[in-house]
Amino acid sequence: MVSTNQVSSELAGQSVILNIDRGIYFGLDEIGARVWNLIQQPQKMSVVRDALVRKYEVTPQCCEQDLLSLVANLADEGLVTVTHESGQ
Repeated sequence: MVSTNQVSSELAGQSVILNIDRGIYFGLDEIGARVWNLIQQPQKMSVVRDALVRKYEVTPQCCEQDLLSLVANLADEGLVTVTHESGQ
């Protein structure tokens, strides 16, 4: 889920995100911006992965690795909150 301590804007197909607490801007390229748009509402990573695989020429395995890495970086920067469903 996207953090409430941020504001973001789309700019020429990319996303710019401001972490309000830290006053630091982050930029996402076209694919990162697509992920950002997809996670505006809580989503399972498999749903996001599948949407990216349909749009871009990437294997599900590679996409999942890159997606998890991006989401982990966003979480480290306080821009998203990751929750795990029980039983997974």
